Amino acid sequence: MRADVGVSRTVLPLAFSAAMVLAAHAAPAQGVNDFDRAVQESTRIVESAQSTRIERLDALAARGGLFRKTGQFDLAIVDFTEVLQNRPGADDIYVERGMAYVSTMQSALAMTDFSDALRINPDNRSALNQRASLYRSQGVYDEAIRDLDRSVALDGTDPWAVSERGLDYLAEAAFEAAIADFTHALELTPTSAWTLGERGVAYLRSGHADKAIADLTHALELDEGDAWSLYARGVARKKAGDIEGAERDIAAARKLWPNVAAAAVKDGITP
Repeated sequence: MRADVGVSRTVLPLAFSAAMVLAAHAAPAQGVNDFDRAVQESTRIVESAQSTRIERLDALAARGGLFRKTGQFDLAIVDFTEVLQNRPGADDIYVERGMAYVSTMQSALAMTDFSDALRINPDNRSALNQRASLYRSQGVYDEAIRDLDRSVALDGTDPWAVSERGLDYLAEAAFEAAIADFTHALELTPTSAWTLGERGVAYLRSGHADKAIADLTHALELDEGDAWSLYARGVARKKAGDIEGAERDIAAARKLWPNVAAAAVKDGITP
């Protein structure tokens, strides 16, 4: 897996939306720049003696989502926990709290929440994808693949899940399966420089330097500042016998990102 991607790439939008909950109340905040107003409105509903129990829990869930999106993870966890104490079957809230736990480096609690969401609703794709990302961060690739198999079976048109499974196959050196997933993802999103770069690396590591160069060149045409793809192409060019081109690419990549070589080695890319 590309070293500069990390777990943050794997945070997904949920079907649950704070805006949907707050829309029923007066003067809801509009747009991503109005989080403070939205928090104030949801807090008003939570604290109002006129609010019904359902309205209060909806507002708590909405406020928790707003806190999580603005990086106030501890506050988000408090709100989500109160909601779950009253709505133990709310699988989407388990996913939201799990993502907050991931952001606070509490991976064991996050894993429990994602698993609880799936116990309640085995078809919750957000829970499957988030748990797969957490498994990947722990190096448990077979479990990540199993979750993504289920996610892809539920929706084979999601390029994210397909490409993430490709990453897991690549980490396990299952190059044919990785290439197949990246190819499928590119059929869905043909201008994804990231996916082209990953498929290029899969080709490189499986001994197909020419195909790797083609993919990495295309990736760089879409994102010319990608030091990782530039370095990988340099390695591929060296293996293909283009020493001058290899040295040029590697030098340019190191100029953009001094630690690119060390990061690439972790991904199995060696000159």
